[in-house]
Amino acid sequence: MPAIYADAVREEREALGDLARAVRSAVAAGDLPGLRELAATVLRRIEEGDDRVLGNLRPHLGDVVAELDALYDTAFPVAPADDVTALLGAPWPSAGRRAALAALLGSEPFRRLPLDGVAERAAAEADVPLLRLLVTSPLSDPGREAVARVLDALHAAGALDAAVVEHAFLADLHLGHAIVGSTPSGGEPGPPKACADAVRAHVDALTWRLVTGPAPAGWDELPKALVPRGLRFVRAALEWRGDPRAAAHLGAAELTDGERAELLALAWELPEPERRRVFGWRLEAGDAQALLPLFGLGSAAGLLRLIRAMPADEVVRRDRDAVLGAVAAAGHDNALRLLELVPHEMAEAVVGVNRAQVLRRFRHHALHGVAAYGMLPLADGETVLDRYLALRESARKGAALGPNRRHSHAAAVAVALEHLAQVAGVAEASRLEWDCEARLVEAAPAEAEIGAYRAVLRFDDVDPVIEVGRNGRALKSVPAAVRSDAAYRELREHQERLRKQARRMRSGLVERLVATAGTLSAEELARLLSLPAGAAMLRRLVWRDAAGAVGLLGEVDTAGGVSAVHPVELLAAGSLAGWQGRVVRERLRQPVRQVFREVSADRRGTRG
Repeated sequence: MPAIYADAVREEREALGDLARAVRSAVAAGDLPGLRELAATVLRRIEEGDDRVLGNLRPHLGDVVAELDALYDTAFPVAPADDVTALLGAPWPSAGRRAALAALLGSEPFRRLPLDGVAERAAAEADVPLLRLLVTSPLSDPGREAVARVLDALHAAGALDAAVVEHAFLADLHLGHAIVGSTPSGGEPGPPKACADAVRAHVDALTWRLVTGPAPAGWDELPKALVPRGLRFVRAALEWRGDPRAAAHLGAAELTDGERAELLALAWELPEPERRRVFGWRLEAGDAQALLPLFGLGSAAGLLRLIRAMPADEVVRRDRDAVLGAVAAAGHDNALRLLELVPHEMAEAVVGVNRAQVLRRFRHHALHGVAAYGMLPLADGETVLDRYLALRESARKGAALGPNRRHSHAAAVAVALEHLAQVAGVAEASRLEWDCEARLVEAAPAEAEIGAYRAVLRFDDVDPVIEVGRNGRALKSVPAAVRSDAAYRELREHQERLRKQARRMRSGLVERLVATAGTLSAEELARLLSLPAGAAMLRRLVWRDAAGAVGLLGEVDTAGGVSAVHPVELLAAGSLAGWQGRVVRERLRQPVRQVFREVSADRRGTRG
């Protein structure tokens, strides 16, 4: 045993020895109520002391525990006919009593006793004495969910009182999660128990007693999960000088409208640092907007509600216009002051006040930084294409990250593209992508003169090929001098970019257009047709124009935009077989399944 704990352990053994002597005297006097009180005192002493001291003490308690077992078994003897209620009714969990209970339950005494079934039967039969013992007996540990059901059953029987609730919550400080249906890890909540309001009233009283007593409890001694109710707890938090976690728990107490008004009046009298502290508590409580007048930010309540509805731990698409609208309603200067008070990376990115921070996080592949990068306003001299290329490069680097990180990074880039589409005023990220891809094609070289050779990038159907010739004659192979030239290497890079572009267009845009009967405006169509892959693919699909005419792209009026025709529509119109025959006769290689997409008569009127 470490010497540092030797004295503390010796003191604890002496104290427990004194208690054992008191138990011996109570047994001799037949003082059963006194024995119950002493049992509770000894158990608290053993279970609630300093963990480091107890860790060294417990191996040296065998003789003390054995003596207490014998004394309590004398005062509360185990009878062969004892049922679960009788066995749980003793105040001390002696080894003999535990073994008898385990045998009755068909379990081993050294394992956790299977009391869940007992709790279910007691609840079904409204057996109040047994229900209470399942919570209060030192032999009982049915588990958090079972205890919550027991409290619910006691409530239904009109027998839920402060004593049993306090015992349950002091034994399991996180029991409140099972009462209100939440989880410690923040998972999907379930429905609260019917007893929740009654339990909260008793836990409020317990919490108040713990924090206002002569020796106020620390954070590790307070019930968790259940938010206290009442302004008195916020006042107590303001006077708290202990663990700030306890102050935050009290300061986030649930308040009525009248109490919020009282808190605002109280906070006007506080110095600025204390106002900010109270504001932080109320942020957690969800009603901090009531305190915005303290900072002259009453007009920013809408912006605060909006950013509180955008959890900072989620990398998902955000609505730029909604943020800008809330900023306008608050006033630009007030919005910036609120964001200083309540930092929020995405909202700050919308107005561009955290550009340096976002750029730094983007370079380090921080997921939220990547998503926020797409939302930044364009800097002077920066174009949408510049931002798009930076995101493409980030996606390329992200592919080299670990398996899980690779997928989350790709998802963050997709969100950033959605944000960039909003910055650019484009309806969808996919449309922005193809607009940028078209600009890349326009800006890239299509041919190069390399000494006596001429290299030309052309398309064979949708496949980009480079043809090298000399004196007007195409060569079967590329000379080494051409392959090593920078201009040729640039053509090869552009060729590979066009190949990837065609693959993405086929599996992304074109497949989505056909699967959803998607629409292209005249401008969008023109931009896509400027892409070689787009021109080759889109001309082989069946379209409907604004007037309802159906045909290949050259057979419909594109001035008003066109929609890809889903085969279910052709089936409903009785023209699917005719289109299938035409595609075969004219040897049209459709880029994705359209007229030969799987449909059936019983799916008429649906799209699959």
